[in-house]
Order: sequence, then C-alpha cells, then structure tokens
Amino acid sequence: MQSAILPGGQVITVNEYNPEIHGDSIYCLDKSCSAPVIFVKGTDSVVSHFKTTGKSEENKHSSTCGFYKPLSFFESVAKVEEYQQDLLDNGIKKHIVKINFNKLDPDYEPKTVEREEKEKKSVDPTEIKIKQENETPKSIGSLKAVVNLLTSYDPGILSSIVVQVKGAKIPISRLILHFEKAYEQHWNDELLETPYFIFGKVERVIRREKVYFIVFESKDKRSQFSLVVFDKYFKHFTLRDDQLVGKEIISYGFLKKNTFNQDKKRSELSIKSDKFIQILTSKG
Repeated sequence: MQSAILPGGQVITVNEYNPEIHGDSIYCLDKSCSAPVIFVKGTDSVVSHFKTTGKSEENKHSSTCGFYKPLSFFESVAKVEEYQQDLLDNGIKKHIVKINFNKLDPDYEPKTVEREEKEKKSVDPTEIKIKQENETPKSIGSLKAVVNLLTSYDPGILSSIVVQVKGAKIPISRLILHFEKAYEQHWNDELLETPYFIFGKVERVIRREKVYFIVFESKDKRSQFSLVVFDKYFKHFTLRDDQLVGKEIISYGFLKKNTFNQDKKRSELSIKSDKFIQILTSKG
C-alpha cells in the first residue's frame, strides 16, 4: 500500500509519512477494512510501503478490502470508483496520465514537424532510467496498456490517477464505465465532452453491407448499446464473430445517440479498427 489514513481521516502517502509528526496510528484506506497498518521503509529492491502485520484477525485486511488480494480488471474498476473521489478530496497527490491513441487510428498522419523533432532528438548513452515499483506511467497509447494499468497497480495508486485527454484532466474512475452505466449517463446528459473507455459483454455481432454492429448484452434489455464499424474501415477490422460473442471487452471513443428509431434509445461508439477493442479476462 502506498497510502493510508490517519485517525482524523487525512490520507497520507509513504513519501509524506513521518512518525514523529503523524504518529503510529495509521489505517488501511478501505472503509470496509480500516485495519491498522505499519510503515515499512524501502530498500534497494523494495519501495517504502504500508502493510498490515497479520498477527491477528484484527490486523489483517478484510475479504472485501481492495488490498486483500490481487484484483481483476472488474474488481479494480469498482474499487477505484469507490476510493477515488474521497482520496482526491483528501489531498492525495495526483498523477497525471496522458491518453493518446493517435497511432491506433488508421486515418492518423503524423505531422512532419513531429517526425523531424523525433529524428533530431539525441539519446544520452550515459542516462540511467530507473522505474520504481510504484511509478505510474506518464502516457497510455493502447487499450492493452489500460488493462495492464488496472491490473498491475494497487487501487490506492490507481485512485491518484487523473487522465489528461483532449485537453481535459479527469479522474480515471469517471472515464472507465460499464456500458449500462454509460448508457444511463448518456441519455441523462451527464457525460463529459470526451472519449470514454466502455466495457461489457458482447451479445451478438450484426454484419450488414455498410456497417457492423457489436451489441452489448443488457441484463434489463433496456440499455441498447453497440460498437459500430462503418464500411470504410472494414479492412481494418479482422475480428471474427466467435472471437467476440460471449466475451467481455473494453473499447474507447466518443459516444453518440442514435435517434433513428424514436421507440428505442440507442447509444453507439464508433471504432475504426479492431485495435480499439481489447478482450478482457472473463469474470468467471
């Protein structure tokens, strides 16, 4: 754990913690747990961190705690949503992560200036780069990287992430949504003017002459939500039906309301290639 809570409710990070100032009474930041934790100073191989002693049941994380065991993608999304606003409101240091999916877009053409600057940039052979275990990435350029992020870091670190996309800085928990929640917010006009990461289970794929629809499975049958691929991009979309149907996936893009049929409110997210879909591990 990289963050913990003091008796007064203040969030403290390992880098800020000073026992002479903050005392020894520090606790797990998960409200369903609140187990007492201790500070462990870092070494050459392990970064400083907070941990439970595990000497008794009271000194162990509860089974519902986000730090009880490694989390799946779905569990991680839920815990980060639970933690993030409280942690940001309590002054936790923010980590800015940029989202740039330009290289995944088949229509994207790098500017000449960008190429020239990259060619001119020299590399210092003496430069040493050390990646600490708690260091978050500075930018993300693929859906696979998003999934790896959510499954490689503890939820405390993830809750400090603010995403920079299209000029806006937004808490990561606001941008990664299950499609049913996204659908509800979409039609209630509660979404921001920004792309979203949308996940859910594929029910079926409809392939027509001019467009493909990848339809999410709605439990209540009310949330009509599809990924859409237009014929211009068919050549960039190689995934077969059997690779999608019944699978949990995540995608990325802007949401659009389909009002063609007034009796059925549909939300759609247009994608240009199968690089805008990442298969997720099943919930089991």
